[in-house]
Amino acid sequence: MKNKAHDLATYTFSSGEQVLLDTNVWLYLFPAPSGKSSSFVTSYSSALKKMLTDGAYLALDALVLSEYLNCYCRIEWKALYKTKYKEFKDFRQSSDYASVGTGAALFARKILKLCTCHDHPFSSSDVAKVLTDFEAGTCDFNDGLFVETCRQNGWKFVTNDGDFTDGGIEVLTSNPKLLSACP
Repeated sequence: MKNKAHDLATYTFSSGEQVLLDTNVWLYLFPAPSGKSSSFVTSYSSALKKMLTDGAYLALDALVLSEYLNCYCRIEWKALYKTKYKEFKDFRQSSDYASVGTGAALFARKILKLCTCHDHPFSSSDVAKVLTDFEAGTCDFNDGLFVETCRQNGWKFVTNDGDFTDGGIEVLTSNPKLLSACP
């Protein structure tokens, strides 16, 4: 079933409306220093301000925070340290990692203050379908779990990922590709 996408620029949040922000959105809001700048930063920053002002309920799944921390650190490794440390694990165990890990953890703590943590409903998710979609190449495994989480909890999903076209959930985005694919 197709997702229904809403444009964040014109979307009005209701008090208590429940949303789950995707990793890519958190990376726009709290970017790694070596990350690429994007025109989406302004739109997602404005949307976060609207969510908070309007009293939206920001949920946080451990998978999102885990992806955020890993992506943040890998962005820094690839940009600054990949020639020195061929493997990410070698970088993570080096003294050069300390400032990167500290920066990522600082932002993770800010994210945690903005959100309410929720346990992932893995045991009640349709993991067989998620695996079938993954196997067919139609969906990343974690993305399939995010769709399941939003469906089970009645949450809207805030993402910039243009691949979030299927799942039968409501998606809030600034991505024109996603908006046109899920009217």
